Parts: sequence; structure tokens; C-alpha cells
Amino acid sequence: MKITSCKFNLIFSLFFFLAYNDIFIRKLYGAVAFSGLFIGVLSVLLLFSFIGANLLFWKPLTKTTASLLMLINAVCLYFMQTYSVSIDKIMLLNVMQTDSAEAADLLNLRLFAFVAAGALLPAAILYKTKIIYAPFGQEIRRRLLLVMVSLALICAIILPNYKTAAQFLRNNRPLRYDLLPVNYIGAVISAVKIIKKRNHPLVSVGTDAVFRQAANGKKNLIIVVVGETARAQNFSLGGYHRPTNQPLDKFKQDLYYFTDTSSCGTATAVSLPCMFSPYGRDSFKPGSEAYTENVLDVMQRSGYSVLWRENNSGCKDVCNRIERERFCKDTSCADDILLRNFTSAIETFDNNTVVVLHQQGSHGPAYYKRYPKDFEIYKPACNTGQLDKCSQQEIINAYDNSITYSSHMIARAIEKLQKLQNKYNVALLYMSDHGESLGENGIYLHSAPYMLAPKTQTQIPFFIWLPPQSAQAYGINPDCLKNKLSQPASHDNLFHILLGLGNVQTSVYDKNLDILALCRKNSTAG
Repeated sequence: MKITSCKFNLIFSLFFFLAYNDIFIRKLYGAVAFSGLFIGVLSVLLLFSFIGANLLFWKPLTKTTASLLMLINAVCLYFMQTYSVSIDKIMLLNVMQTDSAEAADLLNLRLFAFVAAGALLPAAILYKTKIIYAPFGQEIRRRLLLVMVSLALICAIILPNYKTAAQFLRNNRPLRYDLLPVNYIGAVISAVKIIKKRNHPLVSVGTDAVFRQAANGKKNLIIVVVGETARAQNFSLGGYHRPTNQPLDKFKQDLYYFTDTSSCGTATAVSLPCMFSPYGRDSFKPGSEAYTENVLDVMQRSGYSVLWRENNSGCKDVCNRIERERFCKDTSCADDILLRNFTSAIETFDNNTVVVLHQQGSHGPAYYKRYPKDFEIYKPACNTGQLDKCSQQEIINAYDNSITYSSHMIARAIEKLQKLQNKYNVALLYMSDHGESLGENGIYLHSAPYMLAPKTQTQIPFFIWLPPQSAQAYGINPDCLKNKLSQPASHDNLFHILLGLGNVQTSVYDKNLDILALCRKNSTAG
């Protein structure tokens, strides 16, 4: 089959826009219905697609470039359709920081079949088509004319309706996350800008930090368990109908669960560095963690020994300057491995110590891989990463099993701390990085743009285990704390909670963001 380059650009631009943008078109229809605005927006986008084809496709790379774009579009569309996710810079950063084990959970025959039909088949047809180009000078003149005519048509559509167009763009900005290839091109540009900042000189935080010894003379031992993809809605500590936190029941007397806690982001790539950052959600800039110290650096500077134990895809630059141990790289291990040689590791420090345990937690879509078979309590559980093959209840069952297992692991950590109470003022904080969607309104997983994200992705579990001896040593009034559990909390608080609890005095400590401060008898941080 033979076709001129101009006709090819026209046909390809129509196919490229219409074949891969059904999600965008459906959402556009939902926003403005079938109207002049609907037709106008589609017409403008089709014209821009045609302009892009004329500017991008030149001999001899036309077929290669077109095939690559179709491949990327098909992969993106698969995940957008399957999990109802949108694509932005945070999603891209999350993908870039995913390890091979997590990536493997997303690979399946349906993905390959989708890509074959949506990209490989059109590419095969494309390679059998002979594209005829005019002499170079004539080709340029033709394309310039077509681009100018297209721009004139765009102006003719937009200018008479400028107010309507401006209002539409202002009220429907999130639609850009569903428009291929605009979404991933914008994401790549933003991600590159973030990555380029990694060479920024290190920004020191809390350089005046000093430690104030506890009155009882014991050393402090604070464990921070960072949950993965745990959402507050499925925690029985917060009122969920299933006993997903039953392993923690025996510690309830000394366990303080905050019922209204929100995350900094909806993806680990943002939430994890943000929760340890000195900046709150409103000020935190993704990528700044690579060159900005965090609360662990401040505590280490004050004299604490700090250890990061990893059973996830990495610490996202949070542990760059502290001691770290990584378990099961590129494989999936149960979170109990984080407690391997735990006591002996603590004793080697013989110092005030902070240990961060970064869980695999409830990372999806393969929730069934996050717990041993013995913890398959809720059945039938979804035993595949292809969530479309499971009912919503089966997905929830697998997810709840993972939460129950996480509770078991935390209970084991508390038991180990109990045995160290004679030597240390012990405390354990648990905070999830973000929540998860389990099929509500057709949405799965996480990483939705924060302004669009459902509460299932932003409402997270947060609790502190503080036995009476430690509460006394840290100057915390338990009865007062019990009366503060319903006040709003967030990732913004963790930085200041750790400094206050750890008796670290520094100018970067903000008492107003330390939710324990109101219940502390003698605050030494500040």
C-alpha cells in the first residue's frame, strides 16, 4: 500500500488521537455533554495532533517514531483503563523508583495482548505501507502550509469563544492527566526538571540540634514503622468491622490511634520523603529530598544512632546519610524479616537509637504476596495481580489479610521492645505512606493526583505505642493523650513528633506541629 506523507500524517493523527483517548473523550463528554464545546475541544485537539505529526514525522524515522509512540500510548492506556489511574509527574517518579519485584507484579498476558493489539498490530500495518515523500524543499513548503492552515483553524475556533474556552480550561484542568500523549510528555518534562536538581548542594537542617538526657538516665529507643499502602478505612483500630488489627489487641492499653490522619501524597515517591522532611505538604517539593536533610539527619547530629531497615523498593533518598540494611532486594519477602537480629542490632549501638522499619506492607496489586499462607484469614482472596479477574470482595479479602499480617509484624516488634524496657525508654510509631483504592468507583491502587484522589488514598493509619514507664520518662500524660486522638494529624507532624519525643532541642522544632507537646509535662525540645 502506498500513501503520500501528508495523507499519512492526517490518517495517523486521527488514529493516534481517537484510538488512545477514549478515557479522555468519555470524561470530556461527562463534563460538557454533547455540545458545541465538546465538538470544539475535540476539533482543536485533532488539529494539534495533525500539527504534531507534520512536525515530527520525517524520512527515514517516521515509522520508527510512530511505532514507539503507539507502544508508549498502548502501555499507558492499559494501566489507565485497568486501574483507573491518571498519569502525572508523581506517577512517573513512582514508576522510575519501582524495583523489579514490584514491576513483575504488573506484568501479565492481558497486558501483552493489549499492547499487541494496540501497538504491534498497527505498527505491522505501518511497516507494510510505503510512504511517498515529495522532494525535501517541496515537502517543507507543504507541511508549513498545512501547519499554518491548522493554526488558523484553531484560532478560528478558540478566539470567538475565548471566555468559554478559558473557563473550561480553568474548571477542567485535571483532564490533562487523561490526555495521551500530553500527560506523559508533561510528566517526563517535569520529572527531568526534578532529577536535574539532584546535584544541588546539600541543604543542612537543624545544625544546632542537641540531645537532652532523660531524667531516669536510660537511653531512648524509638522505632518508626513506615507502612506501605495501608489505608485507615481498613484498620479495626479506627472502627473497621473486621478485626484486622487483632494481633495488637493485647497492647491496646498503651496504644494511641489517631483517627483523622492524612498523607502528604498518594505515592511512595512523594509521601515517604515528605513525611521525614522539615517541610509540610504545602511546601515540600518532590526531588528536594535528594539534597535536603531530614529529621533522621537532625537526630543523628544530636547524637542518636539511626538505622534504616528496608523491605521495600528503597528509601527514596531519606536514608542517604545514615546506616541502612536492605532485605530481599528485587524479591518479595514477608515483613517479619525486618526483625531479623533486631535485638543484637540495637545492642551494637549502645546509644540513644532510632530505627526505621520500612515495610512492604500492603503494596498492590499482588496483595496476596504480602502475607504468608497462614494469614489468609479472609477468603476467598484474590490470588493474582490481575485485579480485573477478581471480584471486589476478593480484592478486599486479600488486602485485609495483608493488614492483619502487618499488625502481626508490628506486634512482634512491640514484644521485642518490651524485653528492652529495663535498659531503654522504648516507643513505637506506626504511620503509613499513603492509602489505596480497592475498586471504589472503579478506581484501583494509588498515585492519583492529590486534588483528585479519593480519601481512601489520602486517609492513613497512625498510632503510637508508649508503655507507662516510657510515657513517664518522655514526660507524656497518657490521659491527656487519649483526649487528643480525634484531632487532625498528618505527615507534617512526624518531623516534630520525633524531635519532641527524642528530647532533641533545635530551632527547627515546631511545638505547634508536635501533637504530643500538649500532653508533655516538661518539653525539652524547642
